[in-house]
Amino acid sequence: MADPATLHAHLRPQPDPAAVRTVVVYTRTANPGTSGQRLLARQRASLEAEVTFRGWMVAAWVEDLHQSGTTLQRPGLQQALALLAAHQADALLAADLTRLAVAPQVAEQLAALADRDGWQLVTLDTLDRGTHPGGRAGDGAPAGREAAAATPQDPTPAG
Repeated sequence: MADPATLHAHLRPQPDPAAVRTVVVYTRTANPGTSGQRLLARQRASLEAEVTFRGWMVAAWVEDLHQSGTTLQRPGLQQALALLAAHQADALLAADLTRLAVAPQVAEQLAALADRDGWQLVTLDTLDRGTHPGGRAGDGAPAGREAAAATPQDPTPAG
């Protein structure tokens, strides 16, 4: 898995949240079963807070449970990309970049699709850190020991 800085380098420029009105919200985990469902629920809670805070409309909520981030060939992501290609939303919103891609080539492919079809890739970790729900910096996740539990990372290999 590539580090987030490498992945972010493939997704420049930074998103313009002011230009976003409607989003397709995407959640993903490589974990199966109950553990994966809990990770998706934590992602969704953070994303719901951001959508409410920014006043964005949601065209669709899509998820991929037990899906690797090393490919674009994921059922939920394909549904999201189809909606974006049909101009049903201005942006694809995810909790963090690793929910969208864990390999630089996948990040590049997503960025190319966004450029071609005229939509933005937006993740909570690329938004202005000073303007998150509750007026606190960061991604809207709980502070302290809850932050580690709320971090939507997969303990399973990226494959």
